[in-house]
Amino acid sequence: MHIQDGVLSPVVCAATGAISLGAVSYSVHRLKQSVGDRTIPLTGMMAALVFAGQMVNFPIGAPVSGHLLGGVLAATVVGPWAGCVAMTLVLFVQWALFSDGGLFALGANVLHMAVIGAWGGHAVRMFVQRFFGDCRKGIVIGSVVAAWATVMAAAALFCLEFRLSWPPSEIDFSKVFTLMVSFHSLIGLGEALITGVAISFVLNQRPELIWRMGTLARPDEETGRSAHPPIATITRTLVAGLVIALAIAAFLSPFASSFDDGLEAVLGKLGIENFNLTGSVPGLLEDYDKVPVPVAAWQSIAVSFAGIGGTLAVFALAWLLGKALPAAPPQLSEAAGE
Repeated sequence: MHIQDGVLSPVVCAATGAISLGAVSYSVHRLKQSVGDRTIPLTGMMAALVFAGQMVNFPIGAPVSGHLLGGVLAATVVGPWAGCVAMTLVLFVQWALFSDGGLFALGANVLHMAVIGAWGGHAVRMFVQRFFGDCRKGIVIGSVVAAWATVMAAAALFCLEFRLSWPPSEIDFSKVFTLMVSFHSLIGLGEALITGVAISFVLNQRPELIWRMGTLARPDEETGRSAHPPIATITRTLVAGLVIALAIAAFLSPFASSFDDGLEAVLGKLGIENFNLTGSVPGLLEDYDKVPVPVAAWQSIAVSFAGIGGTLAVFALAWLLGKALPAAPPQLSEAAGE
């Protein structure tokens, strides 16, 4: 659901940019209160995993594909504030390196995938967990429901933004809404499945890594493991997460579905050849397959290189962010629930 420049009007881009800037700034402010041994490394790891995961488009049973958004997954592991920051880093690198999404539309993309994904997904998950308790079942079900709900919320919000950007005489907005909801209801199922499987894996292997508000200082009730995993554990988790992310980027991304994603398919069916409401500022490369390789025909190798480079780039940005943020006092970190 990466919006390119020209699809939304300058006013809508400015409004969504302002909202996203406020949300990300507040997330960074809250992140300052919980910068500790695990916060930034895990934020970088989650950003790397989401970046790699978003490169693997999956078919949805029509000539349309979808991909992981990852906001709920990130928020479940590192919390809504770090999750929002991680998603923002992913979206920035996708535009800056590969022109995936537009610069002027970056605010809208951050709003849809980082703010709604992490903040909204966290709120939905916590609401659903009230009916099941803070247990494995509640966390998984809450994450699955939140993953589907955030995809639908982002799709619906895009419809509103698109309606505010174009005059009614040029666009059949009922068609836009119908197509967006239809495609993304199926994409949301894929998002929910991936999120549920990933969270179940974390709960089985490292349940202490799941973010629980206000419970950082006590052991996990089901496993007895400390909610303060030792540095060695965090290091092993970090290395394992990066290896998985790099493996996905290197070996799975070249086999991603070639179908247009849900948003591209909708825009293609509208019959408008050029979306030019705003200008466009390209990133370093035109696309993921434009990475220079020795043989021009090796498109799969180019995509792999792009995935590896982008995965490392988002992790590096998270590490640099951690260096720029002052470490919070131990008691403040615990109270903030990193």
